Formats: sequence, C-alpha cells, structure tokens
Amino acid sequence: MIKIVQRLVPANKYSIKCPNIITPKGITVHNTANDASALNEINYMINNNYEISYHYAVDDIQAVQGLPLNRNGWHASDGTGPGNMTTIAIEICYSKSGGAKFDKAEENAAELIAQILKERGWGIDKVKRHYDYAPNKKYCPHRTMDKGWDRFLNMVKAKMGTSKPATSNTSSSLNITYQTWDDVKNKWLPNVVNDRDYAGIFGHDVCCVYANANKGNIYQRTHTKNVGWLPVVKNRKDYAGIYNKPIDGYMIKADYPIKYRVHLRRQNRWLPWVTGYNTNDSNNGYAGIIGQEIDAIQIAPR
Repeated sequence: MIKIVQRLVPANKYSIKCPNIITPKGITVHNTANDASALNEINYMINNNYEISYHYAVDDIQAVQGLPLNRNGWHASDGTGPGNMTTIAIEICYSKSGGAKFDKAEENAAELIAQILKERGWGIDKVKRHYDYAPNKKYCPHRTMDKGWDRFLNMVKAKMGTSKPATSNTSSSLNITYQTWDDVKNKWLPNVVNDRDYAGIFGHDVCCVYANANKGNIYQRTHTKNVGWLPVVKNRKDYAGIYNKPIDGYMIKADYPIKYRVHLRRQNRWLPWVTGYNTNDSNNGYAGIIGQEIDAIQIAPR
C-alpha cells in the first residue's frame, strides 16, 4: 500500500485554497508538468496565495495530502463546475522529464486511486482527466495521456483487482506491434505494442512506419510531405514511407477495431484519435495535417 503523508493547508488559508465544503463524486488526474517531489509540490501550493490547489501530489516514494477531502480544490479550470466542486484532485509528479521516476509516480498514483475507489465503492468511470473538465480542453495529464489514458485506467483496474483477462476473437486480445524510422538517428526505433508507449521521438520527424497485428490483417499508408499518399502496405511485408522524408499524414486499419493518433512536431501536440480510415469520417480519413511533420504515432485496439 502506498505511503500517504498529510501536510494539510492551514485553516487560515481555506478562503483561498479550499473555501467550499463538498461531497466528492469522483477523481481528477493531473500531471504537474515539472520535476518537483510530492512534498515540494504540496509545500509550494500551501505557501503561495494563488487560487490553485489539489488534494494529493504523488511521486515515486509517497503520496502527500494537501487538502481535506471534504473541501474543494482549484484544479480543473471549470470554476464552480463539477471538476472543482465534486472531484478529488491527484497530481502525478516528475512529468516534465518523464523516465523511471515518473513511471513509478504514475504507478503509485494508480494505487492511490484504486484505494480511494475501493474505499468509496466507486467504479473506474469515476476517474477523469483535467482535460475532461477544462473548457479550453487543456492537455492534462499530458504525459499520462501521451503514454495512453486507457493504459493508465487499466493500471488502476489492475490495482483494484478488477482487470479481466483478454478473451479470444475480440479486439481486447489484439496486439499491434509497430515502429518508426527516425530521421535524426537515421535508424528504426524499438518496437512498441499498443498504447503502452508511443513510437517516435518528439522533435524528430517520422519517415517510415512498420506495423503488424497478432491476428488478422493490418493495412497502412503514409502521406510523405511534398510527395503525396504512398501505396497501401499490408502487414509487415513492407514499411510505409520513404527513408529520410518526413510524413504529414497517416492511415491504418485492421480486421479488428483499432484507433490511432499522431503527434505534430512543430505544434508539439497530439491530434485526436482516429478510428480506421474512411474518407467520409470527420478527419478526412487520416491522422495528421498536411504540411505539418509528424514526430510520434500511437496505435491501439478499441
């Protein structure tokens, strides 16, 4: 069980940090977007006079509680909306640089969330992102979303002991293995499976993509910048793309339902998930924006 330390905001700061009594109905997950420890995050939150506050910060060692759970936090960017007024805010530390410390902090946060869910008799549907409440759709928890939100929810479910084994003949047992060619390193990067991670390196153009599924067939094609759409490639018999020429559009489909998305290098953001490819869908049947280089790709069953 994760270690929880209380470092509660003093009552004389309630008017700034947590003025309202609430009855929590869910959890909102955040990433801190810096590399401070949980204790430092809570100390900073308590010591400043900004209307920014959260119930827990979690790092690779412990969780530190900064607000009483029956008082609101200012964290979800929705004023007196349901994010701030009905949810417990959990900040995951070390998300700026990522790496092993963030991975452990994320695992500890999953354990804390599982503990809260079980204590309150809640299901996984009670776990939301900052993104879900923010009117401007702030991309938070950024690194957790980059690595795969469903992946994180599955981690929480595993901590709760409610995850179910994949069954055959459904997309839940589908594994998609893929990798990208990096134009800076001038080599193929390691394989990635589903949305456990992403393929690519932020800031480095993706030029080619290999993809394969553990069952059925998979079809993909790339749009090479200033060249156009290349032919469809089936399974891993060939790669889609041209060495050292960046792609700015990507399509993939399989015999089972899948989803995919791309990260734009110059805009430094993920585009929304796309399902299959179909020229009649809302994104013109592909992931990407023509003229904007892609530096990372994620593919997963849905």
